[in-house]
Amino acid sequence: MQRRLGARAGATVGAVVLAAVGATVGVGGPVHAMSGGTQLPQPGAAPWIATLAQKGNGPLLGRASCGGALVAPDRVLTAAHCLDGVDVRGAEVHIGSSVLSKDPGTVRDIRSVTPHPSYKLLPSPADPGRPEWSSAAYDMAEIRLSAPVRGVEPLPVAQHRPRPGTPVSIFSHGTTAEQDPSQPGKEIRGDVLRRGDLTVRAHRQCAAQTPAVVDETSVFCARDPRAEHPDHAPTTMCRGDSGSPLVVWGRRGPELTGIFSFAGETAGKLCGQPADAAFADVPALLPQLRAGARPGGAPAGSATLS
Repeated sequence: MQRRLGARAGATVGAVVLAAVGATVGVGGPVHAMSGGTQLPQPGAAPWIATLAQKGNGPLLGRASCGGALVAPDRVLTAAHCLDGVDVRGAEVHIGSSVLSKDPGTVRDIRSVTPHPSYKLLPSPADPGRPEWSSAAYDMAEIRLSAPVRGVEPLPVAQHRPRPGTPVSIFSHGTTAEQDPSQPGKEIRGDVLRRGDLTVRAHRQCAAQTPAVVDETSVFCARDPRAEHPDHAPTTMCRGDSGSPLVVWGRRGPELTGIFSFAGETAGKLCGQPADAAFADVPALLPQLRAGARPGGAPAGSATLS
């Protein structure tokens, strides 16, 4: 888990860090994404998909960072680490872009950010001194947009964490392979939105796959069930797009159940190597985030721009 700005591993992040005035502008923190999966280039494939990006005049593909999901006309959920240490005045959110280089989607500035009050990094026992190997707990934040997004149906939030064995799908832009040192200029970021189909895993299975701490209270894991098949290129998460939405398929369509937080990098694995992917438990964490209090009653932090 790479970290560009923000608190040290293991520290709880609140308002001051999320709105670090004077910090280098950018959407930073650890960024992970998908290798494999199915491309979804058609417009409207996932109209609620959100892409965080630096403001600027350059191509969106070069400015884009974490993912997210529109859950209300003016609210987006993403991973808290995506905005850790970032001056959000230099960031923007794109809604509904399937191909970043062709369609920026609906663009909104960020009005405020509220992280889960218990968000923190958990150093890897394999090497506590390497923050890029850290996992995270309560890794979710809610972005309030500068104006509502009209004409897009928000993604409903599921009522419960999915049980082990449940089929789920992740939607993500992001890197599709490790950078090849012999081809330093090769573009590995996924321009086209991808869908990866996974299966929810039991906590004991997830915890056994990586030496990093996996917080069972706030995190659950999923994995491509065909990952070990020799003839199948597995869908795995790697650097490029944390915050991406994981959905469960309900009677009326997709429902948001998870926000991608970390994966095999916590055990030193490379993009494309089979590993469990860990997701913030949205049904459990969203009410806590909006209630705005820790178990002890301390108020939640939020970063607001006027």
